[in-house]
Amino acid sequence: MELYQLQTFLTVADEGHLTRASEKLHASQPTVSAHIKALEEELETRLFIRTPKGMRLTEAGERLRIKAAIVLQAVRELRLEARNLGDELVGDLSMGLNTDAEYLRMVPLLNSLGEEHPKITLQIQQKASTSIQGAIRDSSLDCGFIFGPPRYPEIHAVHLEVTQFYVAVPDIWKDRIAKGPAALSGIPWILDLSDNPLQGLVKPFFDANNIIPSTRLEVDGDEVIRVLVAAGKGISFLRKNELEAANRIGTVHAVPFEELSIDLHFVCLKRRDQDPVMQAVIDHVKKAWGLD
Repeated sequence: MELYQLQTFLTVADEGHLTRASEKLHASQPTVSAHIKALEEELETRLFIRTPKGMRLTEAGERLRIKAAIVLQAVRELRLEARNLGDELVGDLSMGLNTDAEYLRMVPLLNSLGEEHPKITLQIQQKASTSIQGAIRDSSLDCGFIFGPPRYPEIHAVHLEVTQFYVAVPDIWKDRIAKGPAALSGIPWILDLSDNPLQGLVKPFFDANNIIPSTRLEVDGDEVIRVLVAAGKGISFLRKNELEAANRIGTVHAVPFEELSIDLHFVCLKRRDQDPVMQAVIDHVKKAWGLD
């Protein structure tokens, strides 16, 4: 069994399609197919089922996918440990961002990390908090930022802050603010309904304040939401920096509610938190957030 076969297996599993996997691996489709066939023969197990839509993992494939990810992660850690026996830390880490890079202080993080450890490279991906945790758990992502507490016991979390959200009301409905929360009923609300811990605050908030939206416009992405709120298309939940950005487009009023807050964490696997490269990244995340 070769490591490249395991990498091909995981890429096909992630992409669900031979053509997309071959493009990502910079290999021909016949080569990718040959890797999968050779791995299946060696394991004496069928890993995929071909469907009209692509490649679907078998039950055995689903179980072995986790094992393969662990093996490749162990190999990466071995290589990093060997490199780091010298005086300078060297390594590549994939990091998931659950919201915009400015809010997560990525520029000061990258600046300070680059100055002290120029041979550590971060590969940045944009994902929802729940997806970040799942990817870290199956070792397809090294670390990242999440809202809310970790869902899995094997995840190590560094608390960064309590993030406050506000009800963002376009100027056309500003007269309703003084009448109390219930007056915000009958207005369209713009919501991100992805599987994100923040969404757990929405229903309790509506119920507690007797708010019944006239419609719910479902949107994927923080930037789209603040643009639509600024344009007067509805009400939503925004952070302070998002409100500032929205007010550069239109006029938006912030209504504070104590219950609209959630913890922000930086997370990685517990078994990785003492890895020298990961520890360096954690240290610089803390520095960027004023926690060092």
